[in-house]
Amino acid sequence: MNLSSIKAWWQGLNLREQQLVLVMGAVTSLFLLYSLLWQPLNDSLANTKKKLASRQELLTWVNNNTARYQSIKSTSGNKKSTGSLSSIVNRTANQQQLSITRMQPQGDVLQVWLDSAPFTQLLFWLEHLTNNEGLKVKAIDLAKGDNEGEVRIRRLQLVKQ
Repeated sequence: MNLSSIKAWWQGLNLREQQLVLVMGAVTSLFLLYSLLWQPLNDSLANTKKKLASRQELLTWVNNNTARYQSIKSTSGNKKSTGSLSSIVNRTANQQQLSITRMQPQGDVLQVWLDSAPFTQLLFWLEHLTNNEGLKVKAIDLAKGDNEGEVRIRRLQLVKQ
C-alpha cells in the first residue's frame, strides 16, 4: 500500500468512521506506549528499589557483625596459653577426645603422632590450637585411617607463634 491508496481509503470513509479510526488509533497508541515502555520501566524501578533495600539490609548486618567479630577477636582471639608446648597439646587433645600416640620435642618445635583420629575432630583441634592457644602448624603428614572418616597423623609439627 502506498500513500495515495491510504489517502483514498481515508477519504472514502464518512466523518463518523474517520473519528472512530482516530480514536482507536489513539487508544492503540496509548496501550502500546504503556505496555512496551511505561510498565517495563515501572517494574524495573520497583525491582531495583527492592534490591537496594535488600543490599542495604545486608550491608547493615555485615557492618554490625564485623564490629562484633572485631571486638570478640580483640578480647579473646589474642589470648595465648602459657605453659609448655607439650602441656598445651596434651590438655587440648584430651578436651577434643584425641589420643596422642607419641610426642617428641625438638627445640621450639613439637612433633606429634596420632594413630587414628576422626578428621573433623582433628580439624577442630587444630583450629583451636591456632586461634585460642597461640600455636601454629608448621607441617602435617596425614594418611587414610582404618575406618571411614578417620585419618592417621604420621607427623604434626607445632610451634608457638
